[in-house]
Amino acid sequence: MDLEAILRARMSAFSPSEQNLAVYMLDNIQMLPFETGSSIAQAVGVSEMTVSRFVRGLGFENLRDLKNRLRVSVAGKDSDIDDYMARFNMHESQQPALQESLRLELDAIVKAYELATTEIWGEAAEALAEAGTVYVVGFQASKGLAMDFASRLLWVRPNVIFVDNISGTYGEIICADPTKSLVVMVDTAAYAARGIKLAEKLKSMEMPLVIVTDKFSHWAFAYTRFVFETHTHVKTFWDSTASLSAVLNLMLDAVATRLGPKAKKNFATMSDMGNLFGEFVGGSYLRRKD
Repeated sequence: MDLEAILRARMSAFSPSEQNLAVYMLDNIQMLPFETGSSIAQAVGVSEMTVSRFVRGLGFENLRDLKNRLRVSVAGKDSDIDDYMARFNMHESQQPALQESLRLELDAIVKAYELATTEIWGEAAEALAEAGTVYVVGFQASKGLAMDFASRLLWVRPNVIFVDNISGTYGEIICADPTKSLVVMVDTAAYAARGIKLAEKLKSMEMPLVIVTDKFSHWAFAYTRFVFETHTHVKTFWDSTASLSAVLNLMLDAVATRLGPKAKKNFATMSDMGNLFGEFVGGSYLRRKD
């Protein structure tokens, strides 16, 4: 099944909205297996019904049928990832270990994007958007990821607090109202004693908890259903955090999408404050029109 050939052959016969859908699919053909009717509709500016009619008009039963057949088609062809690998092999033919690491890294990123298509992902994003206050905590090597996520989430919505645990008690979280709060925990080591103890306490408080972690021990499911595990083992000295970063970035985007105009207004407020304090010299960060 060659979706690109199908779309290009029929492009002239499409209506304007169908042409926009076709162009979007052509530009994003590698990621279509991970899209939803809603995400496509929002990106193109049409209704989900229009997406459904368009897909059926192409000869597919529904969007799921298209995605399933496209997965098989893409897997059997030279994809962009394969092209990257080929070029890397050509330049680094004496380093098979790095070649294998690159393949594992790229596969981990793809799997991270797959998480963003699950139902539980949408529920977690909604909870992050609606919570009165979001507390973010990380441990050991994951602390930097957590701090970055908290900093950028504050540009999406207000009342985001990175808990540095200066008091040694996590009092900011423990004293918070569970009905109006949510905690995001980034922890990639099941042996991180503080993380597990804090998760146990939060469960006893019935505090909503989102955990982003690796796939080594599945420890997090004992404390919350909002668990997003990523593949971090890429045969390097330290496990890679690239897929963790991808998940956190996608979650930021999902929350911003749900907040819509509120997120844009919050971003503009933060931009104004950054300009007031002379934090920026200008540039692409000013996305008020996006």
